[in-house]
Amino acid sequence: MRLLPALSVLLFALFLPAKAATADIYLVSFTADWCPNCKILDPRMEEALNSFEAGQIEHIVLDMTDGDTSEQSFLKVDGTVFAGVYGDHLGVTGIGILAAPDSGEKIACVTREHTTEEIIEIFSEARNIVLTEPALQRRTVLGNCPQSNEKVAL
Repeated sequence: MRLLPALSVLLFALFLPAKAATADIYLVSFTADWCPNCKILDPRMEEALNSFEAGQIEHIVLDMTDGDTSEQSFLKVDGTVFAGVYGDHLGVTGIGILAAPDSGEKIACVTREHTTEEIIEIFSEARNIVLTEPALQRRTVLGNCPQSNEKVAL
């Protein structure tokens, strides 16, 4: 069931703290309780996030464990620039996507194949790209991100 746009924005505001509006870049992670790759990647991403100051990287966790958590995750991003990230990777877990807060551009991707140190480097590079390159003209360092879902329409 789709909510009215105003209600979607209100729900988004409830899920993200006020400081999120000023984050330099967003990490959108796709996780699930049953995902073995997530059990490796999620702690590495959390450790990497601890290397950054508040407001530099905001973490949006999209839980795909079941239909209910997937719907709640959709409500977090519905009506935002991150809805496209959700649609592009719906059904994929064990990934973290760094996206620009102004355009939703996907800048980089991390998976369980990356060490914590590599994740920190990727986060730094992606953040620098967002801060120094113009919106909708930014280069990407997607690396081994899974292909986008062509059939998902939000």
